[in-house]
Amino acid sequence: MRNEKIELSKCFPFIKKELEEEILSFGQLKIIPKGKHVVKQGSYLNFLPIILDGLIKMYAEEEEVEFLLYYIHPGQCCILSFNHLFGKEAVRFSALTEKETTVLCLPIEKVKEWFFKYPSFTQIILKDFQRNYEDLLQTTKQVVCYKIEDRLVNYLTKKAKLQNCNMIQMSHQQIASDLGTSREVVSRLTKKLQSTDLLIQHKRHIELKPSILT
Repeated sequence: MRNEKIELSKCFPFIKKELEEEILSFGQLKIIPKGKHVVKQGSYLNFLPIILDGLIKMYAEEEEVEFLLYYIHPGQCCILSFNHLFGKEAVRFSALTEKETTVLCLPIEKVKEWFFKYPSFTQIILKDFQRNYEDLLQTTKQVVCYKIEDRLVNYLTKKAKLQNCNMIQMSHQQIASDLGTSREVVSRLTKKLQSTDLLIQHKRHIELKPSILT
């Protein structure tokens, strides 16, 4: 448990020793490859995932249309899954790894106990709730207030920052799914953005120009 303890301390430097020991004692560590589900819409949860390393994409599906909700970074837990821990409903979202991800899965009964027993654990939950709530508000604002072209630009620039790379290795269909639109719309807009020298469309990836990243 030594390596896991080091990673947990990095993510939560202010966590109390007693709580840290309980988390490491009851938590189950999983290393999940890129492109695999941590949680899938329609399933039932019996754990709370905490991300120690990697990146997870949260998305939902409605009438066969997928749309991006937000991302979970190291040191964060999935608040949407936390909401489901206190009920018996199937989850209404999916969590997919964007790259190899280390997840610490905490059992539901212990999470309930720690929430009331340790104020520091409650603070972690509330902090992540606020952060994820703000991410959802931003997503809603973009859908309601922004044109699809502006949403595509914001999406690509955010992807580049998350990956620390200006090469976006995604198909037009994958991008369309995240934005809740069609592949044809994404193809048309990438051609338009290329004509304005904001990106270059290669065969298997999109290269973002410095002008779009500023």
